[in-house]
Formats: sequence, C-alpha cells, structure tokens
Amino acid sequence: MEVIVGLILLVCILFGAGYMLRRRIYKDVDRLEAWKIEIMNRSIIDELSKVKELKMVGQAEKLFEQWRNEWDEIITTQLPEVEELLFDAEDFSDKYRFKKSKSVLEHIENVLKTVDENIDKIIDEINELVSSEEKNTVESEEIKQQFKKVKKTLLAHSHQFGKAHTKLEEKVAEISEGLKEFESETNVGNYLTAREILVKQKGELDILQDKINEIPKLLTECNITLPNLLSELEEGYKEMKGNGYYLEHIQVELEIEKINKQLGTYRKQIEETEIEDIGESLQVVQESIDTIYDLLEHEVEASQFVKQAKETINTKLNELTEQKTATLVETDIVKQSYQLSETELDKQRLIEKQLSQIEKKFAHIEQNLQNDHVAHSIIKEELEDIEKQITKLFEEHNQYQDMLQMLRKDELQAREKLNQIKRVLLNTSRAVQHSNIPGLPADFLEFIDKAQRDVSMITAKLDEIPLNMLVVNQLLEEGVQSVESLKNVADELIEQVYLIEQVIQYGNRYRSRNSQLAIKFRESEELFREYEYSRSLETAAAALEQVEPGSLTKIQEILNEEQRKQHK
Repeated sequence: MEVIVGLILLVCILFGAGYMLRRRIYKDVDRLEAWKIEIMNRSIIDELSKVKELKMVGQAEKLFEQWRNEWDEIITTQLPEVEELLFDAEDFSDKYRFKKSKSVLEHIENVLKTVDENIDKIIDEINELVSSEEKNTVESEEIKQQFKKVKKTLLAHSHQFGKAHTKLEEKVAEISEGLKEFESETNVGNYLTAREILVKQKGELDILQDKINEIPKLLTECNITLPNLLSELEEGYKEMKGNGYYLEHIQVELEIEKINKQLGTYRKQIEETEIEDIGESLQVVQESIDTIYDLLEHEVEASQFVKQAKETINTKLNELTEQKTATLVETDIVKQSYQLSETELDKQRLIEKQLSQIEKKFAHIEQNLQNDHVAHSIIKEELEDIEKQITKLFEEHNQYQDMLQMLRKDELQAREKLNQIKRVLLNTSRAVQHSNIPGLPADFLEFIDKAQRDVSMITAKLDEIPLNMLVVNQLLEEGVQSVESLKNVADELIEQVYLIEQVIQYGNRYRSRNSQLAIKFRESEELFREYEYSRSLETAAAALEQVEPGSLTKIQEILNEEQRKQHK
C-alpha cells in the first residue's frame, strides 16, 4: 500500500514539474512570437522610400538594392524559419523534451537578436545616406560662397601676400578641383563619398582662410615692424657707444644679427605658407628686442645714478673721515680719565679699517669709470653696496661716540648711586642704635662688615685714574645688593626685639599664676640677653599661645594700629 501511495505521489510530482516547465516554455514562445511580430511591423519600407527621393544611380542605387534584398531575406526566409522553430519548440515541450525545446528557443532568440541588429544597421545607413545628401546640399552652398570670397581676397589684395601668393593660388586650385570632384560624385549618386570630399575641402578651406587672414599681418611684422625696431635699436646702440657708454656685456650687435637670421627663416616659412608657429615665434622676437631696449635703458638710468651717487658718497666719506679724526682725539682724551676695554678699542680700530676699505673700493670704482671698461649698471650695484656700508659705518661710529659720552654719564650715575647706598647704610646703623637693642648677633655683624667693605671698594675704584667703569658698575651692583640685604636684616632684627618686649609685657599678667609660662619667659629672656632674638621670640610666643590662644595675633594687630597712627 505504501509503495502504491509513493508511486502516486511521484507521478503527481513529475506531472506538476512537467506542467511548470511547459508553462515556462509557452511563456517564452509567446514572448519570442511577440518580438517576431514587432520586427515584421518595423517601418523599413518607409525608410527605403526616403532613398527613392534621391538620384537612384551609383552609390544610392547600389545601397538601395542591398538594403531591399536584406529586408526581403528577413521577411521571406529568416522570420518564417523562426515561425517554424517556434512550433518545434512547442512540440518538443508537449513531448516533455524540455532540454531540446530550450535549445530551440535559445537559437530563436539569437536569430531575432541578429535580425533586430541588422534592421538597426540598415536604418542607420539609410539615415546616413539621406542626411549626407541634405548636409551636402546646405553646406556646399556655404563652402562655395566662402571659396568665392577667398578667391576674391587673393585677387584684390595679391600684393599683401608677397611670394606666398603663388602657394595660396595653388591651394585654391586644389580646393577647386576637390569641389568639382564633389559635384561629380553627387551627380552619380555617390552621396557618402561626396560627403567625405566636402568635409575634407571644408577643412582645407578653413585652413586657407586662416592663412589668408594671418599672412599679411605676419609679413608686416617680418618685413616692416620688427626690422624698423631693429634699425632704431641699432641707431640707439651706436649713439650710446658714441656717448661713452660701455655696452659690450649686452652684445647688442650679436643679438641683432641673430634676430635678422630668424626673420629670414620666418619669411621663407611664410612664403611656403607654413605659418603654424610663426606668430608665437615673432612674439618671442618682439620680447627679445624689448629686453635689449630695457637693458640699454637700464644703462642710461645707471649712468645717471652713478653721477649722483659719486658726489653723495664722496661727501659722506669726507664727513666720515672728519668724524673719525675727531673721535680719535676724543678717544685719547677719554683714555686719560677712563680705562677703555679692549672690546671698546677694537670697535674704534674696526671703524678705521672698514673706512679704509671703503675708500679703496671707491677709488677703484672711480678708476674704472675713467677707463670706460665697466658697464654703469655694474658700477651702480657696487655703489649701492658702498652706500649701504657707509650707512652701517655711520651707525657704528655714532654708537662708539655715544659710548664715549656715556662714560662720564655712567661715572656721575655711579657716584650718585654710591651716595644713595651710603645714606642707606648710615640710616640703617642709626636705626639699629636708636632701637635699644642690647647687642648685635654675629651674623648681623658680618652683614655690616660686608656692606662697609663693598662701599669702601666702590669709593676706591671711583678715585682711580684712569677709571674702569666696567669694574665700577660690577662692584656697584654687588654693593647695592649687600646694603639692601643689611637693611632688610636690620629691619627684621628691630621688629623681632620690639615684638619680644611686647609679648613678654603682655604675658606678664599670667606669669605669677602660671609656673610653666614663667619658666618659658625666663628661658626667652636668657636667649634675649645672648642676642638669640629669633629663638627668644619663638619661645615666648609659643608659651603665651599655650595660655591664651590667638594672643600673638592680637599683639600684632595692636602694633599695626600703632604704626598706622604714627604714619598719619
């Protein structure tokens, strides 16, 4: 029973699969049938009718017959064959020969695709032929009009083309023959060949038109404009040489000869109507001439500059020499009172050396100018360099003079500063004496000794002849630091002593009833008598803070208030 059920199921499955495959094949058959009908309905006959409107001879007739035969082949042979193959595909499908049916359908699709492409090709070729005839009709008239204008221009203005006229006439004759060939091919129905000829002649005519437009201008440049410029340039060059200008470095004659050769070459190319790059080449020639003019003009400007700069530099050198001499005298006077360092003296010697070098260089330039063997443009650069050197030397010389003048000013400032620190030292000593300090700590005595020794050394150095201000300023800087340090230490010492007294006075109210405080205060007083003021203050303040926290701050506020009242 199970076997029978299985067989029934298998038959059902096979039947279902066969049904689906046949349905798919029928669908493909319908699609290909529709494609075949679409091809049959394409309007090839309408397209071919356009060709009949042309002269049915030559190329047109031959192509028409070819396209009609190809269309007949499609209609009478290829499409009927497709129809039979479609029936075969259905028949194979009905007999469950699906593989064979699929193969036939693939073949049909390839045939229809080829037929479709052939039809597209035929239509494109028909359109090309018809459009060629239409374009030829329109464009040939335009080209003929253009050709007439070209011939008229050559005839009316033949003198403007020089020897190139012959070549241009030859080209006109070639184009004329080409246009005749175009007419001949058109008359025999060879529209595509005629189209190729017309396009070619159009290109040749455009090139000829450009040459006719350009050659007169190029000949004017080559024969008139540029030669005239060269003549003017040569005359100007000779005139400048006659006026004494040195111009060998510019090589004007060589450049003129080179340009003339180039112009000769360009003339020959124009005669052959080979003008493709002539315009750019003539522009380069123009730029070369402009460059030479610029160089000559630069020489004229340089000559004017040299004349003015010579006088200016000569005046500045004389002025600088006078200042240098005066500075030498001033240096000798200053050296009697002040000791100058080697660096400072080297500056003065360097100024003399640089001035001597500039004078030699200037003398050499003047000699070259007398010999007329150096271009003024080169001399101009050298004089500009000398002017910069002189300006820099003036600055260095002024700095050296300022240094000499500053020595006396530095001395006066040093003496004033010395008097200031002496006053600070004296006032500090008086303040310590008036503060009723019982004695001075050893380190404070060292500060006093150091400050006094520094002041004495500064005083001694300021009395030396010649005076070395470099050493004086170094000692003065050290002296200022030591005196300021002494003053700061003294102020701190006086404040500590006064604060100790105030703390003990304030704490005496607790002394009789607090034995621990009494012991610490006696210890503080003992340190005070031994000049250990810092430790004395620390001991007393710590003891008082134990008894009355914040008392030290209160004492400090009282003292600050007293100081404010004193300042008022």
